[in-house]
Amino acid sequence: MENSILDKVLGFDFGQMGSLVILLKIPLIIILAVCIFYSFMLILKIRILHDTIDLEGSDKAKVLVYVNLVVSLVVGILGVIIIVLG
Repeated sequence: MENSILDKVLGFDFGQMGSLVILLKIPLIIILAVCIFYSFMLILKIRILHDTIDLEGSDKAKVLVYVNLVVSLVVGILGVIIIVLG
């Protein structure tokens, strides 16, 4: 009895779910692209703020925003690669 249930679970064919997997990958790629776009917009926001108001901590904020952009780019690119290959 146990072997027949185990055989049914392990013998499931995922070939029929190929189109569903593609439909799930596309929104994930879009979400990663939006996160990267947000990082670029954050850089523009900090540049405009820096040009408008001269604050003491604006240089620190600029460095943090660029670090955020680099991390977002690396994670986004790795995420897209993993999603496409997975």
